[in-house]
Amino acid sequence: MEDGLSNLLYLWPRRTLFVGHVAGPIDFSQAAASLLVGIRAPLQVQVPGQPERMSARSLMLAPGKKLRIETSGGLVAACYLDALGQDYRLLSKRMKPLIDGVHGDLPNQQELFDLLCELHQKPASPEQAYERLELCLNPECLPYSGADPRVEQVIELIHRQIGDNVSIDALAESVNLSVSRLVELFREQVGVPVRRYRQWHRLFVTFTGVNRGESLTDAAIAAGFTDSAHFSHTFRVTLGMKPSDILAMLSGRLFVGKEVPPQQVAG
Repeated sequence: MEDGLSNLLYLWPRRTLFVGHVAGPIDFSQAAASLLVGIRAPLQVQVPGQPERMSARSLMLAPGKKLRIETSGGLVAACYLDALGQDYRLLSKRMKPLIDGVHGDLPNQQELFDLLCELHQKPASPEQAYERLELCLNPECLPYSGADPRVEQVIELIHRQIGDNVSIDALAESVNLSVSRLVELFREQVGVPVRRYRQWHRLFVTFTGVNRGESLTDAAIAAGFTDSAHFSHTFRVTLGMKPSDILAMLSGRLFVGKEVPPQQVAG
């Protein structure tokens, strides 16, 4: 690592923020919208089916968008945004559309670069870091768009019973919808199928367990993975990196924040 500092990971129920160095390319096909940042140099982006690369300092990807990011070992950040798409809908109005599902150039991106550098050098508390990140993403404190309460209820049920494979039939019944309507509505709001979102949240729960001192295997199984190999495969497919790319280089710089009250989220 060029600055000798280990990687940094913040986990909040609404967002996740990684700041650090990744040696190889990152193949993104994530289950949540994400904001990617080349903190000191532009990211080199390869889109499947397009011969030419794009170059950008900040990019926002829609859920499920497939891209390969070349970091060249530089300092980068990946902020995985809220599951209900509220961040994505707000930021898509502030950023420039580049291609389908990809926006670039956050208007006040220098402030974000400065914050990410500062956090990497000297991590703030999860509460302070979240508040400052929120100001970079939504400096005007605009209200976030509402989400369908039935989708919110399904997500809450998934969170409460994360170790169980609650069937899509049971989830649909819990909100008085047909399976086909829930599948349609969930994808419309969240951007990915229910199963993909559940895998995504299980990654979050696994990291939370590791932060409490559990072994990776125990934390992964408690989160609903069959074993650590299942966790590793899901991690690689979802985030484009191996768990060792993050876990082995955190060196105690993993922070878990609390749920943000709705009035703070709405601004």
